[in-house]
Amino acid sequence: MSAEKTQEIVTRTLAFLAELDDVVMTSVDSQDQLEARAAAVENLQKVVGRRFSEYSAKLYRRRNSLLPIYRLPVEILIDIFLRVIDLINWDMEQNRKIASVCKAWYDIIIKSPQFWHRINASQDIDTIKQIMRRNSDGPFSILSDKGSIGESKHEEIFTLLAPQSHRWQSIMFQGPITDTIFNLISSPAPELTELFIYRLSGESQRRFDLPEGKSIQRVDVGFISLPWSSPRLSTLRSIQIGTLENDLPTLSELCTILSSSPELTWLRLSNWTENAPPQDDTAPEYPIRLPKLETLVLQSIQPRYVNHLLSHVHSTSCTCLLLDDAPSNHLQTVDAPLVHLMASSISTANSLHLDLDESELQLAITSTPKAQVLDKWIYWANRKPGIEVTIKLKNLNEMRALAEAIAGMDLAKGQGEDAERSILLTLRGRDSDPPPETTGETGADPGAQTPFPCETLGYLPIIKEIKCRNHFNATPLLRYLGRPQTNLDDTVKWPCPKLSKLEVNSWESSADTMFEEIKAFGEARVGASRAGDSTPAGQEVDAVEPGQSAESRIMENGGPAT
Repeated sequence: MSAEKTQEIVTRTLAFLAELDDVVMTSVDSQDQLEARAAAVENLQKVVGRRFSEYSAKLYRRRNSLLPIYRLPVEILIDIFLRVIDLINWDMEQNRKIASVCKAWYDIIIKSPQFWHRINASQDIDTIKQIMRRNSDGPFSILSDKGSIGESKHEEIFTLLAPQSHRWQSIMFQGPITDTIFNLISSPAPELTELFIYRLSGESQRRFDLPEGKSIQRVDVGFISLPWSSPRLSTLRSIQIGTLENDLPTLSELCTILSSSPELTWLRLSNWTENAPPQDDTAPEYPIRLPKLETLVLQSIQPRYVNHLLSHVHSTSCTCLLLDDAPSNHLQTVDAPLVHLMASSISTANSLHLDLDESELQLAITSTPKAQVLDKWIYWANRKPGIEVTIKLKNLNEMRALAEAIAGMDLAKGQGEDAERSILLTLRGRDSDPPPETTGETGADPGAQTPFPCETLGYLPIIKEIKCRNHFNATPLLRYLGRPQTNLDDTVKWPCPKLSKLEVNSWESSADTMFEEIKAFGEARVGASRAGDSTPAGQEVDAVEPGQSAESRIMENGGPAT
């Protein structure tokens, strides 16, 4: 429309309003005529106002249509909106925010089933029916949490949804499972790709069948077993299986599931029990290669599963590793699969703590920041990278091979280009009173002596701090650390050259004997430092009596305190 035409319309409109003004102001003979005239003007105002609103909306829509984003095909706009919306934590408010921008976007949101994909059991029945109308033939997900509704509403909702099970894409169910509810959620769902079910109460563990359909991508179940040989349990991306009381997968079934899932990023198996192991549970010996595995958690499951997985799972991408009671034989060689799993997890840590317990014959390796996986559904189970592993030893002589394997994990380099990782070693004794006076090398009670092979420390030269606890026999340790070794080129090499702090507590009945050992160690290390040997400056030795603070030191900087 030209400017002249627009001006002509405006002029005629003003003339009409002037004429209307004359009519309104003309005198009338009765109250009824005045009210009729007022009603006519009021009606005219509504009609004109509505038409002007329509004109304005059309003009704005035409103006908006000239913007670059409105030239995009609807399919691309839908894809953009889906990236903006939080699909995991979706609610209708997210749709409302986009739909309120303009009429075109409103139409896209209302007419596209992709934006009506999640049914939450906490919603009222009318809202659920509205979502199903908006998404009349597309896939949708179901979320039903324990605290949101009662048992009767569970049954009402799934009775409504069961006839549409062929469109189910994801089920997240947590709560009491009655026979009626279980039969409803077990409806055949060939499009199902995500299965999250936790039974919180009920008579017994249940088995969820998987009729023919698409491959499941994410499995997260508790108190629920599955047909472990189902072809749908392949190409998985994440697995969490917790609290199984029976009907465990065989080793062969578990290996088949993992080997057919090269895209797997998350594997968590925990809290499995069984009355008796199967008579024949042999496993294939082929390697299980999971190049994208980032999180591995094996806690409170049968040793046969731990042994097989730690010797066959190969991955160099694991950055969060939590293991209970890993047998030491899996760390006897530097190229063992567990070594690679640990090395990639250690690479995320700023510092490491090695904690050896003589009584339990156990070595714990933990990182700072501490590795953590929240006990939640996979979608919300946020994790913190790191390592938390306990290794069961047959005897302490195995520490030599373990230390050699651990030393090959690039312990020195921390996060950042120039960062140096801090290493703390804690040595725990038998947690008994100090033995009768002895030199620490011989004694009447062999069981009271510390059999820790001190030469193990030769593989760990980057240790910066050592703490002795529970009456650990420190005599052999002090003598080893205070005795330099001569290399083939006649240079002097000290054990743990980066050691800056050593804490000990009572390990002999004689305080004089302990003091002499500490004194000899301090004089040897500080004397070498003053002579120019490559020993660290600023060493501290803390002697801690039972009940005293760890800062109650009797020696500082490697020599006797005065």
